[in-house]
Order: sequence, then C-alpha cells, then structure tokens
Amino acid sequence: MKIILGIAFFLLAMIDTAELFAQCPQNNITVTGFQLRNQNGDLFSVTDEYELGESVTGELWVNFGGSTTNGYNLLMFYDVVVNGALIANDQYDCIYSGKQVILNVWVKVRNFTWNWGDIIQIKDIFMYWETGTVKPETTCIVSTKSNINSQCYSNPEGFTAAVPLFPKFDFASNGICNTTIQFTSQTIGGTPPFNYTFSWDFNNDGVFDSNSANPVYNFPSSGTYPITLRVNDGTTTTTIIKEIFIDPNFGIQVTIFPTKKSEESGEIYVESVTGGTPPYTYYWTGPDGFTSMDKDIFYLKDGLYQLVVTDANGCQQTEQYVMDIASVLNLEWKYFEVEFEGEVINLSWEMNSETLGTEYYIHRSLGGTSNFEIIKTIVSQNQSQSRIKYEFTDKKFSRFEKHIYYRIEKKQGGNSQFSPVKMIKLENLTPRETWLVYPNPSSGEYFNLNYIDPNASLEVEVTLDLFDAGNFFRKASLPIRSGQTLKLNEIFGTLPKGILFLRIQNADQVKMIKLMN
Repeated sequence: MKIILGIAFFLLAMIDTAELFAQCPQNNITVTGFQLRNQNGDLFSVTDEYELGESVTGELWVNFGGSTTNGYNLLMFYDVVVNGALIANDQYDCIYSGKQVILNVWVKVRNFTWNWGDIIQIKDIFMYWETGTVKPETTCIVSTKSNINSQCYSNPEGFTAAVPLFPKFDFASNGICNTTIQFTSQTIGGTPPFNYTFSWDFNNDGVFDSNSANPVYNFPSSGTYPITLRVNDGTTTTTIIKEIFIDPNFGIQVTIFPTKKSEESGEIYVESVTGGTPPYTYYWTGPDGFTSMDKDIFYLKDGLYQLVVTDANGCQQTEQYVMDIASVLNLEWKYFEVEFEGEVINLSWEMNSETLGTEYYIHRSLGGTSNFEIIKTIVSQNQSQSRIKYEFTDKKFSRFEKHIYYRIEKKQGGNSQFSPVKMIKLENLTPRETWLVYPNPSSGEYFNLNYIDPNASLEVEVTLDLFDAGNFFRKASLPIRSGQTLKLNEIFGTLPKGILFLRIQNADQVKMIKLMN
C-alpha cells in the first residue's frame, strides 16, 4: 500500500499544473478581481500626488464571488508579476481565518509595496477551503497546491490588480524665452489593456485642442492657465483640471526704489533682479530722449521711465515708473549725511518737525543697492514742531567692501517713507585679520573657519551668513573662542559648487570672505 501511494503522489506531482487546476469541478468560491489600495485600506483618488516610479506602501485586496454560503479558512496561493516579470512565486495567505467567507465584498489580502505606475498582476491562483459549520478558533492548514477536491478554485491567467484611472500630466518649456510648452501624460490605472484616449483643453474655452498623449501647445502670452485633461480607458472617463503658470521670462522680477537728490533731480535704484539667468543687462529710456545702460539712473526729470532687463539667454522683462519729484519723498527731511571717520561710519539726519513714537529704521547694503538690511531702529521720544537731529554710528560694517549704501526708513502709523540713498566708498582700509578660512579654494565642500583675537579672553557670539549669487542661503548664530576652528560643512551641511560668500558679524565687526568651492 505504501508503494502504491508513493507512486500515486509521484504521478500526481508530474501532472501539468493546468490539468491539476482543471480538477476543481465546482468553483463555488471564485475570485472576481484584485485592487491596490493605500496603507489605510482606502481606494486611491485622482487628487493623490504620486509621481511615476515613486515607492508606494499600501495593501492588496481581493473580491470573492460564487455560490457557497458555508466556506471558511480559505487558503489562497498566487504568483506576483510586475511589469511582465515574475517577482514572487507561490505566495499564500489565509483569508477569513475561523470566519465564513463573505462574497462580493472587498477584503484585505496583505500589505503590499510597489512603484507608482507599475502594472501588478496576480497569476497562477489556486485556493481551497473548508466547508460546514465555521470553527471560530481554527485557521488555514497550509498544504500544497495539489490539494484537489470539490472545494477548490484555480485560475492560471489571473487578474491585473487595479487602481482607479489616474489622468495626470507634467509640462516643460519647449525652448528659452517662448511660451511653447511640451505636455507629457503620466496617466496610469483604469481597466486593462489600458488603451487610453486623451482630450486636452489648454485655453479653458470648452473646446478640446488636442487628442495626443504628449501634445505641444503655444500659449499666447505668459500667465496662469487652467489645463483640462480628460482620459478614457475604454470603460470609464476621468477628468482633471490643473492650473499652470506660463512665464517665458523665467520669473524675472525687478524691484526699483525711487528717491531724490534735490527738489529738481530724481534717482531710481534697481534694488533686486531675480529669476532668469545672470548676468543681466539694463536699458533705460525716458523723457526728452533719455537713455542709459546703467543699473541705477540719476539726475532725472519728471516723466515716464522704462527699464528693459535682459538676462544671459536673451529673455527680457520690462518695468515702468513715473517719476514725480514733488511726490517721491513727501518727508520733512532737513538733511541726511553719511561720513567715514577713521574706524567708524557716522550717519546723521535732521527733520523739520517730529511726532512722538515715529520709528526710524537704518538700512545698510553692502556692495550695491540690492541687499538692504535693517541694522538699527530708533524711536522718537519727542513731539516737536521745530528741527530735531538724529545720529547713529556704524561700527560693524564690512571692511572688505568698497561701497556701502545707507538709507533711512521713516515709519509713522502704517505709512513708510524713505530717505535718499547715500554711499560711502572705502579706500586703502586695512582689514582686521581676525578671521581665516582654509583651504580656500577648496575641492570637496570642506572649509575651516579660524578665529584669532589676542584681545578676546571669552567666547563671542557670531552670526554667519553663507550664500551664493543664486538661491543658496544659510544662516547660523553660535559662540566661538579665540583660537577655535569651526568646520563650515558641519554647520551648514552640503555646500554648492562655485563662488560662495561668508558674512561674519559680531559685536566688533562685520567681515565678508569670498570662498571658492
């Protein structure tokens, strides 16, 4: 008998798998489909912000059909195929352990991780279960896929684990300084075999402009446009609307600051230019044939002035300003002077009258007029209809800068008004060599900052600003002792390649160091 049984099991194992599966005669519990869901067991929606290729930790769910009403302890075997490649063979899970199988209801199989956009197929499905009265304290007994009886089910072809139809797209400028935009569909999901059809509306007029998966569209101008994408997978149709900002100038932004030199002469400073690709060039036009290629313009009459800023790629941005000498500064300034005296810079200004509580913010900018920062605030303690004078001494300026700019902001209530901009030119000034950065240049994002001050016996608090000519900016405040060395990469993290600037500020001085990485 043992020999006969052994031969029988051997022959059974040699039989083709499809033939074994064909011996499940009743199929009174079947699989109707699989779904991929998020880690909370919820269905995905078109508002989910996943990117193609992004790893997703979620769950695999299944739905059972059929006719039985007394199955339990259902053991399911299956293979997992990702994008056509078998990655997991003969996986198995016990479903409805000690509970009756519920038909036509989605139930979790297991936790599941995949990359967004992958096509997940569940194949080679084989399952069997117990029948009769449910035994609550029992669970599946793992046997083999050859457990052939009337209470089994097989499906070699299997199913695609579905996610909802996800219309999604990305876009990019198709060249420099124009509004021709390339769109790329990133649609996934829906019903296999995923034969999508696309409908695009680019100008929000209700008329579809393209049926391509990856269309190109030339917008009439820069601005914000609501883009409609409708996708049909042969079974369902889903529509999304997404606003995009089209800017052929790559966001060039110009901030100008008007002031006056006298009652008859105005000035315009370009405080900042951002976006585009530096370096920038400037071209001004104005009344009576006025033209200038300087960044800042002076000795201006009343009238309309237009500035065209051009970046390294030839992209342009235009700004206009109407100069009105009488209204540029409606302040009662008697004078505003800035003088360099030995080791300090003295500021003084006088007002023709004063209101109690008026605030004066002293602004300083190093090297140009694009980086004004508040360095001191003075609050008026007087109410006066006669002249009143203010003074401030700047001891913390950078001795490495050739040009330092100052201005005063007068704030009263909710109104702010500015003084003229004054510049100090520093020449033949001996720097205080108390700070040293090495190696400089560096080839590996590695810089040491050394502080040497024979007169300092205690720690000093310093503020370090590290920045480049682009968007990189880091700030840190920390104590340091004379003779101590700090590692900049430990303070600021990974440093970008190129030219960096380190601004050091303490109670005694401000120093600017140029770094080459």
